[in-house]
Amino acid sequence: MSAIHPVHALKAAVRTRLTTNSAVTALIDTAVHDAPPRGAEPPFLILGDSQLRENGTNEAEAVVVDLDLVAVTRERGSAEALAILHAAQVAIGASPLAVAEHRLSLILIRETLVRHDEARALTRATARLRAFLHIL
Repeated sequence: MSAIHPVHALKAAVRTRLTTNSAVTALIDTAVHDAPPRGAEPPFLILGDSQLRENGTNEAEAVVVDLDLVAVTRERGSAEALAILHAAQVAIGASPLAVAEHRLSLILIRETLVRHDEARALTRATARLRAFLHIL
């Protein structure tokens, strides 16, 4: 069994990829967070809710990790949030992610949701990622 939790390892790999990608940093600098930062102004990305399920066999340990990637903006429309999310998706898919103590066999976008929160004047675009990890 890995010494690093699979969700933590995946989030670290995604964060590294996003904060070193020029298309993403042109839109949000390095503002990639685990939770909405207090007092920080959008735009930013959140590595949000996650769920882990066992997916191994007798021969190998493996897991499936679902992870929400959330772009947050102050724009009333969805264009800015979707542009950030698209840049992030392209960055993640550009080459295999190096996930510590795991081998990533597949990462895909299951769905994309866009919501505007009138009360907070925020727009959120969420990509639900699914990653298949083999534990080394």
